[in-house]
Amino acid sequence: MLLNSSNDLWATSNAMPCAGKSTTSEIDLILVYSKDLATDAMASQVVAELETTFMNNASAWVQCFRGIKNMSAKLNPEQDVYDSNGYTTNKHWVSGPNTVFKSIMDAMMTGPYMGMYDSFFLMEMDAVPIKANWLDQFETEALEMPGGNMAVRGSQYLGDKWDLFKHMMPDYLVDHINGNAIYNLNNNWTQYLVNAFTTQGTTNMMEEMAFDVAFAMITMAAESGSDTTFAAAWANVAGTNTTYNPSSMLVGNYANTLLNTSYEFPTYIRHGSNKNLFENLPDDNVTLVVAWFDYQGHFLETVPTHHPFKKIIGLAYYEQSMNSREIPAPDGNVTLTMKPATSQPFYHLCEAAKSVDTKWFALTDNYHIVKAPVSVLMETMDKPVLPYVLKDSRYCGERPNCKASMEQAEDLFGIVLNYHHDKYEVLYKTVDALAFCDAWDVATTGKDWGNCSLAFGPTADDYIAWKISSPTFNVSDEFTPKDK
Repeated sequence: MLLNSSNDLWATSNAMPCAGKSTTSEIDLILVYSKDLATDAMASQVVAELETTFMNNASAWVQCFRGIKNMSAKLNPEQDVYDSNGYTTNKHWVSGPNTVFKSIMDAMMTGPYMGMYDSFFLMEMDAVPIKANWLDQFETEALEMPGGNMAVRGSQYLGDKWDLFKHMMPDYLVDHINGNAIYNLNNNWTQYLVNAFTTQGTTNMMEEMAFDVAFAMITMAAESGSDTTFAAAWANVAGTNTTYNPSSMLVGNYANTLLNTSYEFPTYIRHGSNKNLFENLPDDNVTLVVAWFDYQGHFLETVPTHHPFKKIIGLAYYEQSMNSREIPAPDGNVTLTMKPATSQPFYHLCEAAKSVDTKWFALTDNYHIVKAPVSVLMETMDKPVLPYVLKDSRYCGERPNCKASMEQAEDLFGIVLNYHHDKYEVLYKTVDALAFCDAWDVATTGKDWGNCSLAFGPTADDYIAWKISSPTFNVSDEFTPKDK
């Protein structure tokens, strides 16, 4: 299906590969199948249809290429594995992509394509062209690589999902060039990287590390001299600071970053699935309700920034008179209404639901900030993104309140949750939240903190468990779940 959609996309003016067929280079399109095309009738049919499109010149984009070819990596079921949660659940999580990449390199360096190409661009199915003439840009950058002593040219991670824990990550992971990159087959460092990665020694990188991360680790160890073997090879190939090159306008790596459709991408190709693009919730549909515990915190300083919260209500848990003021912000004035809370802080979610007049609301407190620019992401205007973390994740395991929150939800509503939801990361539909609060009050009758039958006030886990407890509820109808 993705291959067929690419056929349609490339025919549009926004993603046409070229302005005209190159007179300088001969560029082929090679389709790589992880299994064996000969044993998969459906995949073979899709490839055959594309080959017919080429043969009949039936789509404008085919004139950008000299021809079309295909190859099969022939992975067995045990090898054909890609587990994005693999660091915690599956030691061999990258076996599939690594074996496919090795198959491509084998074909290019010693197999049927040996000597036919100077370079190639690895373009996975979630690498989406977003500007016309992207193939021309590939040719331009590929032709620059020999003169610049470049072996690999692509993009480091451009998203922000790592920001909170980047300081804990190794440099080679933070700075690695994503695998959707240009590979110079005639550069000796490219050949060394492939050999070092695929050769089984005391450690088998193929089974334990993604090839693109391994290439960064080897290169950085070679440049720094921290590994004498790699350093000697680096000196032997006369490696320079341009050999492993993150300077590319061809592709930008956003991976699993969630983005709004208004974001302007600077590159020709976005590495990031269309499933990670969302609409913005209009600012008149949402209220941000802040639990204001005291006069401290930096929340107020971040209100005059780019965000969709034009209505902010502060529920004060200290002596505070009712007041309202307008705060100038880049996207329009923000109305901040402060009023004394009438319930205890633990009941913040439910008091918030009773305080707003918009369809949706979100929660935070005065010890958080608005990390602008920020958007409220929606698949449709009635279907928000729902962030979660796995119950069995390291994140949850290191935080006792994570498990306790899910246990409370199970106790109150009889639902065993596999995912934890943070109260401050869920977008609540006001009418549903009001009904939930009524149900929560009933479910907690006779329970209190004194005998440990309650751990929290109303939580996001309680809210989701209450929804799931309805026989008519389907999470995919109301939310777009996304693993944080």
